[in-house]
Amino acid sequence: MKHENDIQHRVKKKFFDFTAILKDAGVELSTVEVMDMFEALQYVEFNDKNAFKQALSSTLIKDYTDLPVFERCFERFFEKKTGDSDNFLDTLIERSIDQLKSHDDQKITDEQMIMLQEQIEQFLDDQPSESLFEKTPEQLLSLFLESLEESSESGGGGLGFMLFSSRGHTSSPGISEEESEETSENATLDDDLYQMMLEMLNNRRNEKTIGTEQKKHDEYLLNKFIYQLTPEEIKEMRELILRFGQKMKNRISLRKKKIKHGSLDVKRTFRSNMQYGSIPFRLFYKDKRIDRPQLIVLCDISSSVNQYSRFMLLLTYTLQSLFSKVRTFAFISNMVEITELFREMDPERALSSIFSDTDFTYGWGSNYGNSFNQFMENYSDSLSHKSTVLVIGDARNNNQDPGMKAFLRIKERSRNLFWLNPDKRHLWDWSDSIATVYEPHCTEMREVNNVIDLADFIDKLFVEK
Repeated sequence: MKHENDIQHRVKKKFFDFTAILKDAGVELSTVEVMDMFEALQYVEFNDKNAFKQALSSTLIKDYTDLPVFERCFERFFEKKTGDSDNFLDTLIERSIDQLKSHDDQKITDEQMIMLQEQIEQFLDDQPSESLFEKTPEQLLSLFLESLEESSESGGGGLGFMLFSSRGHTSSPGISEEESEETSENATLDDDLYQMMLEMLNNRRNEKTIGTEQKKHDEYLLNKFIYQLTPEEIKEMRELILRFGQKMKNRISLRKKKIKHGSLDVKRTFRSNMQYGSIPFRLFYKDKRIDRPQLIVLCDISSSVNQYSRFMLLLTYTLQSLFSKVRTFAFISNMVEITELFREMDPERALSSIFSDTDFTYGWGSNYGNSFNQFMENYSDSLSHKSTVLVIGDARNNNQDPGMKAFLRIKERSRNLFWLNPDKRHLWDWSDSIATVYEPHCTEMREVNNVIDLADFIDKLFVEK
């Protein structure tokens, strides 16, 4: 009966551990969502892995862009423990039973085994997150054993007293010779017991770092120079950009709600508080109009910036609801509007159409001058005093006319003109780049090499002046 209670406690704790992993991975969870999960699990056949997984995702995940993160965390936390077994939870329970029974040959009691597990978990919880990644399992176990010995010597730890039978060499494979000499003054530990504790600590450490590893990996990709992404990383980046864009959109929208009030409306405040002797118990503010800019995107999709442009267009598509109107144009040597493509297709299909169909933007190399001229001839009606124009490209014009007259007219007829350049700043005058020709006439030309750079730029667009 006690074993059953222990198993139930361990399985329940696994669910709490899983929610902690999701939080570490950047998924926002509240107490209500965790309670919903336990409520839903009462009505789920646990051996039906799909139903079990669906119960967790539908209660814990409120933002669909978090689903890929949930999938990866679920796979590492649950599926790698149970394999492809149809008896999903039975397998998980069997592993829990095996872990509880694994001490039978170590001459420690059930209570001591549970105490050992709890102290290992507490020890890992107290470690800085960097230690969990930087130290080997053997080094962590050595620190754990030292803490147990110290507590037993001070009279505060019966578990440490039980584990160490006498002073002498501590069996610690993987520990350096110096560390071994240092710990040899402590206590001896049965080899089998040592290996069991090492496995227990390593398993628990791997579980605890799942979410943090996922978040670190995402941050690594978001900060990585776009041209250095591998084909496998490019696939990951597509879903990551959608998720990152949604989070960013939510953050900006929330900030706008918080600043929706303007300055204090003194007249209305005093007039409404006349019944209180004009003491301002209730304050009233002037409505502050949030003016969402209109966005015009002019994106070079030539081969030199092909991969870069894909990600920039994808993130722009994700953020378009932040603007009152978005019109998107692509060019190589001529300018074509692609706004309707994003309305008719999902972003991935739209991007594939843009980059594969030569009818959109014929030409062997970028011609910024001709493209700007065509924009003013055919699409100048898109510009107004509310327009923010965003040019995305490396300004490599293949030694052709820069079209400055048309570019200056675009600047004059818009509110702001920003240019995002994937090239390093020291290359803006190198070879056929004419970035410094355009730069003085831009509100800002910015070096943007990765998604974080772009997010920082867009975030500042919405900072109230």
